[in-house]
Amino acid sequence: MSGQKRKGRWMVSMVLLVLLGACATPITHPVPMDYAGGAQPATGGPVSIGIQPFVDQRTGGDPYLIGYRQVRRGEQERYVSSPDDVARSITRMTGALVRQKGGDPGVLTGWDFSPDQMLALSDAFDVFIGGEVRRLQCDAERRFMHTRMVLELDMVFYVGKVREGVVHRRPIQMKTERVTPAFGPRELGRFLNDMLSQALEKGCRDIF
Repeated sequence: MSGQKRKGRWMVSMVLLVLLGACATPITHPVPMDYAGGAQPATGGPVSIGIQPFVDQRTGGDPYLIGYRQVRRGEQERYVSSPDDVARSITRMTGALVRQKGGDPGVLTGWDFSPDQMLALSDAFDVFIGGEVRRLQCDAERRFMHTRMVLELDMVFYVGKVREGVVHRRPIQMKTERVTPAFGPRELGRFLNDMLSQALEKGCRDIF
């Protein structure tokens, strides 16, 4: 084989490798999402609390996506919520918080976060909870011997109290940056669940 032909095949092979690398699907890691807070049981009698499914208002179209870790040039790891998408996971975590505080959570639907509609549905629950997920994103990059991670959260909670006839709008924004020698679904899950649990406790304060 002539040198020119060998050179031509080598160039074709390199082009194919570049194309395959560019089109490679990131390795996907599921991240379990669970309430990890230490909410204390509230005093007083049981309270019936309706939880409307949280709404995911993030752009991008993937309701499971949490974020990516840049491993090396052109390679990423993809992290997704498990077992439910982000909005359903947060809704489930809210129910766990309510139960831990001694409340009786139930499924609420059709509430537009207004006091008028809350009062129209007031026969169902004593307290209404709902919310919007505007941002939940992890950006991580592997560096020499460690990973740098930035985790951001932007949510709005709506807490309606039937007896008072009012709805409290509670925006929560949080951001944490961490450097960790080990990074994976377990580490990200611990960071994420700690942040979300703090956000839930702030958003659902004084619900009893």
